[in-house]
Amino acid sequence: MTTKKHDGVDYFLIVLVGLYNLILLLFTIVWLFTNFFKEYKTTLSSVSELAVNEGVTYGLFFSGILGGSFYCLRKFYQRLGDTFTPISPEPNNLSRGINIKTWFFWYLYRPIQGGVLALILLSLLNSNLISIKQFTTENIKSYYTLISIGFLSGFGSHELIHKIEEIIKVLFAKAKLNSSNAETKVKENNESRS
Repeated sequence: MTTKKHDGVDYFLIVLVGLYNLILLLFTIVWLFTNFFKEYKTTLSSVSELAVNEGVTYGLFFSGILGGSFYCLRKFYQRLGDTFTPISPEPNNLSRGINIKTWFFWYLYRPIQGGVLALILLSLLNSNLISIKQFTTENIKSYYTLISIGFLSGFGSHELIHKIEEIIKVLFAKAKLNSSNAETKVKENNESRS
């Protein structure tokens, strides 16, 4: 067990990570739930050739960032609590709590990863590679459903990555002599998990 006092760089990185994730959290909440950025939101349009709605794309991406930054802040304050709790016998023991230098880039990357995974999840749902019984083609277009999907993607990105790996294993599995239907396998896999 290594005991080391936090130095000035540690404290700077702790403050930087905290502020970064708080700013992301506040920005995404303001973007998603207020009309503060109304002039920017009204310029977003639907790209007709691809049927991509930029408003949905930004909303989903930002809600994924919201989930990812919320997860980061939750883990961050848990680690800070473990590190700096006054009742701790060794309050400066880095092995007990936050090792900010090791995890710094994770705290920066995780919210962005959540945003990207939110977009990927919507693509997987729309292509029927993943199906969720509660979602229909109508309610998946609901603004709050999309925010929920995005938030859950960001917050649970680790689990979503495992689900994507399962899909990849099914889709790109070695073919048997009798050809297999990948779509049927994906649906069977989804039904077995439900």
